[in-house]
Amino acid sequence: MVRIKKINLLFVLILLLAFGLRFYGLDRIPSGFHSDEAAFGYNAYSLLETGKDEYGVSFPLILESFRDYKGAVYAYLTIPFIKLLGLNEFAVRAPTAILGVIFVGISYLLSLQLTKNKKIAILTAAFCAINPLSILLSRVQSDPLVSVVFILTGLYLFLLWVEKKNSFFLIFTLLFWTASFFTYPSPRIFLPITIFVLLLFYGKSLLKDKRYLFVPVFLLIFALDIFLYFGQSGSRFRQLSVFNTPTVKLVLEEKIREDGLSSALTARFFHNKPMDYSLFFAKNYFDYFSFDFLFLKGGQPDREIVPSSGLFYLIELPLFLAGAFLIIRRREKWGVFVLGSIVLLPLGLALAVDESPNVHRFFLLVFFIEMVVAFGALEVFTEIKKRRVLKYALPLTGIFLIFNIIYFLHQLFVHQPVHRPWYRGYAYKALAENLQRQDQNYQKFLITKTHASPYIYFLFYSKYDPVKYQAEGSPGDLIEGNGFGKYSFTSLDCPFADPADNPQYIKPKSGVLYVNRGTCPLPKKNARLIETIKWNDGSDAFQLLKYAP
Repeated sequence: MVRIKKINLLFVLILLLAFGLRFYGLDRIPSGFHSDEAAFGYNAYSLLETGKDEYGVSFPLILESFRDYKGAVYAYLTIPFIKLLGLNEFAVRAPTAILGVIFVGISYLLSLQLTKNKKIAILTAAFCAINPLSILLSRVQSDPLVSVVFILTGLYLFLLWVEKKNSFFLIFTLLFWTASFFTYPSPRIFLPITIFVLLLFYGKSLLKDKRYLFVPVFLLIFALDIFLYFGQSGSRFRQLSVFNTPTVKLVLEEKIREDGLSSALTARFFHNKPMDYSLFFAKNYFDYFSFDFLFLKGGQPDREIVPSSGLFYLIELPLFLAGAFLIIRRREKWGVFVLGSIVLLPLGLALAVDESPNVHRFFLLVFFIEMVVAFGALEVFTEIKKRRVLKYALPLTGIFLIFNIIYFLHQLFVHQPVHRPWYRGYAYKALAENLQRQDQNYQKFLITKTHASPYIYFLFYSKYDPVKYQAEGSPGDLIEGNGFGKYSFTSLDCPFADPADNPQYIKPKSGVLYVNRGTCPLPKKNARLIETIKWNDGSDAFQLLKYAP
């Protein structure tokens, strides 16, 4: 009884730690506010006010945003927070932060269900709570994290169904997995692989009872249906697929040219699509297991990089290797399932070529890797306690882990805000607020859109009336010179420039405030610099100019 109470207390403390690491300074760190965050926030606001997204679609399952398609689940999760807190950064990030804490909780429940060992479960939850990638993705709008929580919850419910044969668990398994499908694109690859691994390990027990023969058949059909789904939200996956990238084709053509006078048969034998696609796929796959990606630098997209930090702490590497070795040696069934997932799931990751290796797509593996780390830590610490000669190893390991955590938090809270701040659109808030203050002074704002899709920031920070915006016709900046209200957007870096500096010279007019990139040369005449907006590393982000004849 005392041991159970101790475990429960530890679990509560871990959840409180996870809560603090995810909610402290949530609206400020990571600094800036990415356009995807602003898009989900404004669409949630639009749905709250009108029941329609920014394009006027009523209660959509898929959101169109920046000529891309995203699952709408996160927007619906954000609506209550905007209702309570208003349209701001904290309200948009809060659902992810809460689900980041839930991720820690479901990690405990799932590892306990797999191992029936509370010590492994509590250590898994602890490592997930302090995991660098888990902390980072919990502090931004992150539909990948939400989809992973749904997938792991579905997996936990499926294992409960295998044990108890209560159809309630199976129904909710499918509901959570379906929800993940409308949250982020990766589950259409992850879920078929996950279901395959599940059936590989648990299919035999299902086949023993004829009453449940339909379950593996149904799951296979469900997985196939997901894999073959190519609706609107599938467009992003098709764009990123390794089989659609021109890179492989260009490299293949280069190799054939370099063969020179070799016969066509020789060239085709050594340089052909199956071989080159396979090599490209293999490179993508093994990039996800590289030391740099996992422990030193992290990966793509750039906005999710914490300088000089990986996705795991260095101290976790020997613990993972120890855990993996002991799992294989002892043939632990749960452990083989977990290691199998670690090996097989990146096969789906390797299919995507853009922004690879990608931390969003990788996040599902964090739970499985931390579970092996937890098992390795438990076994290593148990062995250390038995050997007096190693009595200093345990406190030294603890000190090294604490140093790793403090170093990561230092990089996140001190260095990240000034490290390449343009990737997170830091300066757009200051720009939007500045233009709002000057609204009465100008008839029009002409804004460069070369950094990102800025229209969404002005919608978000001005809380622009969704009814009015939908009537004006979105999208706000995808057509040259288009916009809404007083805001117009151009693909020119420097909409106000001397003719010699701008081949697409726009004749300046009175009553217009021009927003140039910060790197533009200042016009030599008829221009007045009103203000310079800076990135938070001190470099110039935008110039605000007006015509002064």
